[in-house]
Amino acid sequence: MFTAVDPLTPAVSEVSVVQVWTSGAVVRGKIDNLDPKNDRQEKKSGKILEYGFVWATQNQPTLEAGTVLKVGEDNPPTPFEFEREISPLTVLTTYYIRTYARNEGGGVGYGPVATFKTDDYVFAELSVGKVTTTSKASADVVVNILSLGNAEISSFGVCYSSTNKEPTTKDSKATATGKAAKGSFTVNVSGLAPGITYFARAFATTLGGIIYSDATTAFTLGEPAVFTPKKSFTMSYSNPYDLDAGELVSQNGADDMWWYPYNDKPGIYPKNGARFAVLGKVNFDQVKYADLTSANLSTNFINGSYTDTKANQLENGTVVAFITNQGRYGKMIVDAHGEDRKPGAANGGDMQVTILTYDKQ
Repeated sequence: MFTAVDPLTPAVSEVSVVQVWTSGAVVRGKIDNLDPKNDRQEKKSGKILEYGFVWATQNQPTLEAGTVLKVGEDNPPTPFEFEREISPLTVLTTYYIRTYARNEGGGVGYGPVATFKTDDYVFAELSVGKVTTTSKASADVVVNILSLGNAEISSFGVCYSSTNKEPTTKDSKATATGKAAKGSFTVNVSGLAPGITYFARAFATTLGGIIYSDATTAFTLGEPAVFTPKKSFTMSYSNPYDLDAGELVSQNGADDMWWYPYNDKPGIYPKNGARFAVLGKVNFDQVKYADLTSANLSTNFINGSYTDTKANQLENGTVVAFITNQGRYGKMIVDAHGEDRKPGAANGGDMQVTILTYDKQ
């Protein structure tokens, strides 16, 4: 009689070598299916428990006589592919590699063997040069190829990031046109934001791997033009305001906010898709455009009640970031906040502010 689970081997397919360099390689494997002999219930060998790569410097590497890279322990639907980097390897050495899979029955299956040899590459020398701003959202970056080496370059350009000071091609990249040659090339980098500092360095993709320039260049695009320069005005109790121009409006749909309507809580009521974020008591003039675009803007009500002091978010000196319903970013500071207006009161309830609004990108 058969046991509940037999050690039949899962079927695996040929490994493919994607890239090889001096001390490593990128390889891709595939699991096709459980062994096709698993067609009788009593001979089921169960799901795949483990799969990956095994390699060695001798042919027919095994789990017992080879280096193992376990890729996963899950049981995804077959067929499925997986790709990994293997390193460190020895220069100028021939390696044999294949996929493996182990199932619940204990059966281990191996795929056909692939072979590759690491090379003794001499890589190109790269540097990143002058950065020229070409628009509000792009820049031209010069890439210098100082020498070509013996590792053929398939593509090259600039990789960049606003957070990673040593950017790689896994961040953002812009590729140069034309064939690599000794000399200087200009690469246009687009989709940038003004006021943000970016870090850039040159890269080149070769059969021996991706190489980078030793030095990294930092650059910042200028802020956009100002649409409405600093403007101070009074927001009257229970009125709508357009923050593109900084004025009272009566046209329905043109208003970005109300400074509280009748009988409601004092505060900012966003309208028509305009969004706001409280930045706190910071220096109004030192708040940059990038601070506005990165703020957590929302359409939520902002409480400005002086009666409910714990909930008040709009004390004198508070800076608020906003984006208008026309898509312009801006900043507003509370210069003076009037008393909460009580029902039937003859005055009170106004707020004095200063705004600055930037032009659209």
